[in-house]
Amino acid sequence: MSEVSEEYQYSGRAAPQATEAEAYFLGGVLQAPERMVDLASLLVPSDFYQERHQVIWAALLELYRESKLIDLISLSDVLEKSGKLALVGGRDFLFRLIESVASAANAAYHAELIRSKSLLRQIIHEANFMIRGAQDPSAAPDEVIGKAQEKIFALADSQVKDSLRTAESVVSAVLLALEQRKDGINGCPTGFKDLDELTNGLQPSDLIVLAARPGMGKTAFALSIAANAAIKYGKKVVFFSLEMGAEQLIQRVLCAQASVPLSNLRSGKISGADFPKLQAAVMPIKSATFFIDDNADLGLVELMSKTRSLQKKEGLDLIIIDYLQLMKVGKEENRAVQIGAISRGLKILAKELKIPVITLAQLNRRVEEKGRERPQLSDLRESGSIEQDADMVWFIDRPSNRGNSTDEQREQKNEAILYVAKHRNGSTADIKLTFEGQYTRFKDYIPDDPGSGYEYFDDFGAP
Repeated sequence: MSEVSEEYQYSGRAAPQATEAEAYFLGGVLQAPERMVDLASLLVPSDFYQERHQVIWAALLELYRESKLIDLISLSDVLEKSGKLALVGGRDFLFRLIESVASAANAAYHAELIRSKSLLRQIIHEANFMIRGAQDPSAAPDEVIGKAQEKIFALADSQVKDSLRTAESVVSAVLLALEQRKDGINGCPTGFKDLDELTNGLQPSDLIVLAARPGMGKTAFALSIAANAAIKYGKKVVFFSLEMGAEQLIQRVLCAQASVPLSNLRSGKISGADFPKLQAAVMPIKSATFFIDDNADLGLVELMSKTRSLQKKEGLDLIIIDYLQLMKVGKEENRAVQIGAISRGLKILAKELKIPVITLAQLNRRVEEKGRERPQLSDLRESGSIEQDADMVWFIDRPSNRGNSTDEQREQKNEAILYVAKHRNGSTADIKLTFEGQYTRFKDYIPDDPGSGYEYFDDFGAP
């Protein structure tokens, strides 16, 4: 048994293994080398428990990659040149492998059995890793859990999958997706017409960063998207709020849906006309699959655990985090490194769950400098890795609320602009919106004349 194999022993028991299947598999390949076309991609040498079997399979793969003849003589030659023929038991052992099996008919079954035992050994190995991590006096539980989750999910993703598809099947899938689109949108709808036209809906695996200075309405815009997706389109949405409580968020959603001023609800001065509108708005909200988590001490590991669990139990279409700079991560002392770890983790989560993730973020104060007309990607606070990891970067801006706003801008209190500053898979644009402050909601922009509320830009930023 190799040193590697000994790592997988536990509680005095032998590690999971299928040594007979390993011998039958190798013997079958030597009997019918033409089967390597189907079998070469199923196993790697480390999947074998016996060290001699690992060495033999590595040699067979070498012959196959170099398009050389595979038989007893060529295999013996490769092993002898590498000084490993004696290690595997010589030519006599190779000959016995061929004699041990009648044919290669069951080679694929044997490969599946070998692979399953290999995965079980790796799980034991990672469990031992987790135990050693937990025994470290300086260990933080969330870090140990986070590393263990990464290892286990990596093992799950490593299982061999048949990714070959015929063009016919791909075309059929594309046509089916076209038939199932609503209003020409195949992603998660935001409820904002111009934004949905630009993005074709929020796409699976995308990380979207929504950034602005305080007071511009980041949370209100994110809540508007969440409510539209969950209530209007029946999507399953989870909103993580590190700044506001769940009750405050629902008050905002309720007032926005009912068109009742938020100040009236907070002060208790509800008019007779407001009650029917609030009551009518309650049932659609209650019926929506809309989760809110207001843990102010939320960390990346906890967020990943909760979303994975929700995805498994309920299914998810959209994740929103308010906001990135308030999240905690491991022990990294440098704040830029911490933020980078969080943004990278969110991108990995989006890809893993295959759903869009929106995270809110702060901009630095340079955006308020005199003469600055619009935010820039360089204004993202504390880490350039946010821009790197994001598939889209949006800036929400209300010119009337800027510290450097003009008198004319201050008069246009309802005007808002969504700058789509980065769009990895499409065009950038400036999208006009309307902000209704009394209801803390954003709505589509309605221009004086017919036409679009946004302007496309090419790759160089020119209209």
